[in-house]
Amino acid sequence: MLNRLRTNLSALPRHRNRERGNHELPEPAVSQPGWGLLVLLLIALVLPGGCGAPAAQLPAKQMVAQVDSQAKQNRLQEQLLKQVAQVSVMDYKDYKVGPEDLLEIRCMSTDKLNTEARVNGQGEIRLLLIGDVKVADLTPDEVAKKLIVLYEKGDYLKNPQFTVAVKEYRHQRVAVTGAVSKPDYYSLIGPRTLLEVLGIAGGLSDKSGELALVIRAKKRAPISKAAASPREPFSPGAETIAVDLNRLLLKGDAKLNLPIQNGDVVYIPYAQTAYVLGAVNKPGGVLLKDNMTVTKAIAQAGGIQLLLGSYSATLMRMDENGERQIIPVNLGQITKGHDTDLPLKENDIVFVQESSVRRFLFDFKMLMPGSLSLPPGMF
Repeated sequence: MLNRLRTNLSALPRHRNRERGNHELPEPAVSQPGWGLLVLLLIALVLPGGCGAPAAQLPAKQMVAQVDSQAKQNRLQEQLLKQVAQVSVMDYKDYKVGPEDLLEIRCMSTDKLNTEARVNGQGEIRLLLIGDVKVADLTPDEVAKKLIVLYEKGDYLKNPQFTVAVKEYRHQRVAVTGAVSKPDYYSLIGPRTLLEVLGIAGGLSDKSGELALVIRAKKRAPISKAAASPREPFSPGAETIAVDLNRLLLKGDAKLNLPIQNGDVVYIPYAQTAYVLGAVNKPGGVLLKDNMTVTKAIAQAGGIQLLLGSYSATLMRMDENGERQIIPVNLGQITKGHDTDLPLKENDIVFVQESSVRRFLFDFKMLMPGSLSLPPGMF
């Protein structure tokens, strides 16, 4: 092969000269000594199996891991956003008024009784002429009927007509936080489920994990004064319910679509992170989702560098005692199905090693530009 390459290099300039004319020029001389060694090194650089482990990309089934993960995230988001269409922000006729709600009251008989009233902590509003009115646990229609009775009973109006609407819902609220698009407090207007609440919050962010945590206060039996202890804490405690979003959204397990109660906190944890460094195209962090493994993480990091990478890697991990573990990984054997593709844990570091010979040849080529001219097809 070396002799054939030497012949091709010698014939290349004469061929160009014959195109210009029939004048024969002498063979070009290489400016640096040892040109045969340089050619041999360059051959080793460009040939697939020239030096050390082969620097090739991972198989196609591993390279599509990032695309599959994004497609799954899109499916989750689509299922959540469908819930938004089922949620109405209109006033519900069966909504029960409670403390901190703001009521908008309109009287058809006189504009002087049109007002807005905030429900106080005792569940009452104060109105002109009739004073304090208990409205807690009544629907807006029931509040309107009660006002009609009170104003007729006091001979303030004849055949009055009232309409009542809830302008601000403050009585029943839920906090949605964590890896969602719009974390905030949201009003519960009527019965709501976990999917509906997540849909109101804009769905999951691209950094969300695969669980939803519903945190709510525990219900306790009332304690008699005799049994009550002054040392007992005021907080009733809380319970946490974990919901697998994959089973809920992708497999349609309706039992996991929990009803959300007033005062609940819906928390979507962020996905844990591992890191891919070394001879990859996009070093950095990867989210531990969809059973993330070593080869999937490398695929999400853009794959192995073609020129410098190798199939040798190491997995660095902290054990339960805080000691660092170094686990060698042979990517070539994994892709052939001979070794196990190791699952990753939080804060794992996958380091893809460079081929030392390829690094030397690459640096040598960069330091000596123009020492040897080869046709572009050689690369």
